[in-house]
Amino acid sequence: MHDLTTPPAPASPAGAMPAVLAGLGVLAGADWAGMPSAVQAQALVDMERAQSVLTAARSRVLSAFSAQRGFEDDGQGSARTWLAWQARITRPAANAALAWARRLADHPALADALAGGERSASWARQLADWSDLLPADARADADAILAAAAAAGLDL
Repeated sequence: MHDLTTPPAPASPAGAMPAVLAGLGVLAGADWAGMPSAVQAQALVDMERAQSVLTAARSRVLSAFSAQRGFEDDGQGSARTWLAWQARITRPAANAALAWARRLADHPALADALAGGERSASWARQLADWSDLLPADARADADAILAAAAAAGLDL
């Protein structure tokens, strides 16, 4: 049975994007100044969760796009140049997006935590930075331990 307060989930990624953009449009146009601070506070927490999920989703798409060399379909030599051209972002922003894609590919436990909205992107980055100090063969275990500790209330 479907909850009447929640619209049905889109059946595909292509169907989800218009819903995401519409929802963000409502949030961007809302009269936040006229709302109680408790509503504003919850919105800020929820927006961080949304940013985490967005970071994970963008990283997964960008990893797949890069692996398939989709940028070549438009005559570009790299995903970075394609992002700057097609997504109209700066090269530093494209580099940051690619860094997240690499980081989350190297840290699947942290990617899953982000995708679930369980960690903020800044926390995931800090945990990955700590894990990266270890030998490569110890990082997956370290990620799992750090993700579990964070879920249990670890403070940075």
